[in-house]
Amino acid sequence: MAVVRVSRARKAKEARVSDKYRSKDALRSLSGATVASVLLIDFAGLGAVAWAWLRSDTPRLHHWVLFALLTALALAHMALTRPSEERRRAVRQERALVEYVDQNGIWSAAAALVLPTTMAIALVLIVRSRRFFTARKPLGLWTSTTATVVLAVVAAGSVRDLLDAATWLGQTPVVFDTGAGLRALAVMSGAVVVYFLAEAVPIGIYRGIRWGKWSLLYTIGSRDDNKLILHTLLLGMAVALVAVVLPPPALLGMLAIAVFDTRNVGRIAALETESARHKTAAITDARTGLLNRRGFDALAAAAVDIDHANGQPTAMLEIDIDKFKGWNSRIGHPGGDKVLAAVADVLRRDTRTGDILARTGGEEMAVVLPGTDWTTALDVAERIRRSVQNLETEVVNPAGGNTLRLGHDPLPPCTISIGIAASPEQGTTITALERYADQALEVAKRNGRNQVVALAMLVPDAGDQLLCSPAPQDRAGAAGDQTAERMPVPQ
Repeated sequence: MAVVRVSRARKAKEARVSDKYRSKDALRSLSGATVASVLLIDFAGLGAVAWAWLRSDTPRLHHWVLFALLTALALAHMALTRPSEERRRAVRQERALVEYVDQNGIWSAAAALVLPTTMAIALVLIVRSRRFFTARKPLGLWTSTTATVVLAVVAAGSVRDLLDAATWLGQTPVVFDTGAGLRALAVMSGAVVVYFLAEAVPIGIYRGIRWGKWSLLYTIGSRDDNKLILHTLLLGMAVALVAVVLPPPALLGMLAIAVFDTRNVGRIAALETESARHKTAAITDARTGLLNRRGFDALAAAAVDIDHANGQPTAMLEIDIDKFKGWNSRIGHPGGDKVLAAVADVLRRDTRTGDILARTGGEEMAVVLPGTDWTTALDVAERIRRSVQNLETEVVNPAGGNTLRLGHDPLPPCTISIGIAASPEQGTTITALERYADQALEVAKRNGRNQVVALAMLVPDAGDQLLCSPAPQDRAGAAGDQTAERMPVPQ
């Protein structure tokens, strides 16, 4: 059965081209070791074809009839299930899962059991060639995937020939008594196990080389994928048994079963994806893609608790887009939404994986920085503030339809004010950090906006002055207000 790669590259040197579908240059984006593994699989597939050609028996008439019927059924199965399979393939890509289990393996597994190996290989090549035009897969990777299926077919056919070639390749239909039935079950089971291993081993080596992960669970794939592979191979066994015991027209019933099963698998995948989307939507802000309040509270509280238990600091940034109501009046609510999205993009770009980002109110956002003290958080906040001020996001003026850019006449730069609180200085719970970060944010806004205020910068003398980072000259040349703000030290 074909295992089609839809993985997203996790290393810079492995990154795919922007077109996630077929590209003639796809192999160029892979490392040398990965390309070598792909070529090795290709040569192994060619070697398997040569081996099968040298040792395979001459096909008989009933083999040609069965070959034509199985090939026609495989192509019909592909055509009848294409919409369902395309949706499932899209789901796999969307979720960045490692592989796609192609249920046309039902027919290649059956062919490996009941046809001379050369004919089984021919069926695989015909079906895989047709799949090439729907799989949207680079040619170099498509050939290696096809080679793994050929390896599996040759390996399964070799086991069958070793154990009971006379029965399986004899004149059909075959009549089984109790002993012959048990022997047939043993032949099919052994062949199917070898089929799975012959396909899984090269794929596991490819995964290990490409992603640098060699754990058994990673290389053999997920439990759900392997369950689907086993399910597909069992259906292939059933098709093979029907092919040798019953008249050829009985295989039409197996086609109906296979089509129903594949569509059902597609429906289940679609339902699971829709459920995951609903769960994500429940904790995600639609305008920015950041967490909403519901999603933020639980994750932020857990991050603070974990850091506290490990003796690590946690910093929190409260962010407010300056004069956001003015933005909505000037460029309309759609333009305001675009400003929100642009600021959210800055947060994602200027923070680390593992930092917790949220939109907590209309123009308010929050960032929790696990394992970060207030001095490091100050640097992060300054970087964010500067990046936002330098935004040149394009918006459309709803009145005139003209495209405008932030920071260019007639639009001023977008600016933000940021308040910082950190544990353990301002407490060891998310509630305390949020309260004190909000106090620091209020000071930043009263001091003239477009600046960062860290509550830990309170100096407990001279009336407990609060120091804040200076606001640089904006594009119009006006400096932010540097007036110090008095504020009590939090207890």
